[in-house]
Amino acid sequence: MSAGTSRYVPMSRLDDSVRKLFKGGGILLAGLVLQLGISFVGKLIVARELSIADYGSVSLGTTVAATASTVALLGVHEGVGRFLPRYEDPADRRGVLVTAFSVAVPLSLLFGGALFVAAPTVARIAFDTPEVAPVFRVFAAVIPLMVLHQLVTSTIQGQQRTVPKVVIENISRPTVRIVAIAVVFLVVGGSAFRVSLAYLAGWIAPVLLGAAYLYRETSLTDRTVGAVLRHEELLRFSLPLLLSGMLSMVLNDLDTLLLGYFSGGTEQVALYNVVYPLAKLLMTAMTAFGFIFLPVISELHASGDHAGVNRMYQVVTKWIFVVSLPVFLVMTAFPSRLISLTFGAKYAGGGDVLAVLVVGFFVHTVAGMNRETASSIGMTRLLMYVDGGAAAVNTTLNLFLIPRYGPLGAAAATTATYAALNVALSTILYCEEGIVPVTMSMLRPGAAGVAAFVAVRLLVGAVLDPTPVVLVAAFGVFVVLYGVSVLRFGGIEDEEIMLVNSVEERFGVDLEPLKRMARRLMS
Repeated sequence: MSAGTSRYVPMSRLDDSVRKLFKGGGILLAGLVLQLGISFVGKLIVARELSIADYGSVSLGTTVAATASTVALLGVHEGVGRFLPRYEDPADRRGVLVTAFSVAVPLSLLFGGALFVAAPTVARIAFDTPEVAPVFRVFAAVIPLMVLHQLVTSTIQGQQRTVPKVVIENISRPTVRIVAIAVVFLVVGGSAFRVSLAYLAGWIAPVLLGAAYLYRETSLTDRTVGAVLRHEELLRFSLPLLLSGMLSMVLNDLDTLLLGYFSGGTEQVALYNVVYPLAKLLMTAMTAFGFIFLPVISELHASGDHAGVNRMYQVVTKWIFVVSLPVFLVMTAFPSRLISLTFGAKYAGGGDVLAVLVVGFFVHTVAGMNRETASSIGMTRLLMYVDGGAAAVNTTLNLFLIPRYGPLGAAAATTATYAALNVALSTILYCEEGIVPVTMSMLRPGAAGVAAFVAVRLLVGAVLDPTPVVLVAAFGVFVVLYGVSVLRFGGIEDEEIMLVNSVEERFGVDLEPLKRMARRLMS
């Protein structure tokens, strides 16, 4: 099969992989939507109730903790997700876990302790905001919890299980955090320091659940099982991915840190960290499928099924694109209104920032799972080079644009970096493996969907007063037209038909009326 075709590969292994990915990705998508919904409500409460300066302080604390935890992990969590599915012997599997935990946990404790001691100095010298020091000290305790949590979720990923991940990460963490936030504002009164304690409480619950999972479902603490330690193998694979993690840190966190540094305060940080989570909603589907995608692709590649790898990549990219396109169109058409309706009118000035950011995230989404694919087939050194170049580009652009344009400059730097990064990664995958994510079954429905959205948008703007109720109704009309476009212009292929048939067989339901309607639209 040529790289660019969408022809179905009739192989039972690929069928099983598609079913596994759809089942796991569907569960994770539901869990992730629940997590994002709860977390979003929590962010709304904090952003609306705190002053802009206090919300910026909490955002800085979160960013510093995330940066430190990324470095402390050294990329070993990526190795856990890749190597666990490749080993059958209990000693080998336990050795992977023991190696990863023995590397990352001590580093996280070291970094957390260092931040706790140095918090006043960091707050005063780096951000010229001494009042942030108590917030930094709370987030110093979050660093080891973040690392432990990531190691647990990577272990679950390597075992190709989804429900434990949903319970531990998607339900427990945001639920406990929002309850703690509610207690802060309703009982003791809101402040940056008290909200930070609520965030800390939100990390304790999933770590405790994760520890229970490790004890019950793995041999990590079972000394009766031998452990073949794999420091050299794991670090050889993972250390190049540390640079990938650093790139993620640069894209997600450096702009926040530099905004705090150049502005000498936290107001611009608050504005950017209101807009950024909205834009990042575009990555919801990609994040959900990415968790189970890496081990599935790793298995296909290990079996020598290169055609299956290519086709799996195309199918998942299409699913992600179809889900993400409506969100992208709405965010680019009504950025300021979305911000006002969610976080409040005091942040509405970030409309241009949101419009720029969503372009970058959408490019990243359209490129599909190029990073996970490259990682799962062992191209970590190439990833290191690409990520190093992208980090350098992003840092340079941030240093040039943020002092001149503030949050808008940070958004432009992020978007330009995502574009360059994904062009480079997709080109490498094509040259090395013949992998192409974009197919006509994705482009044709996408073009028709864009045309439908433009028509609805023009009608709403020309005929009606675009109140929130009108906008919701117009979006509903668009979703119907978009669904018809996906059916009519080739968005449904053999893989989707196979999945529908599988649902009928497994649950004993008759979907023939829906299938008949779909066939009429497709003909």
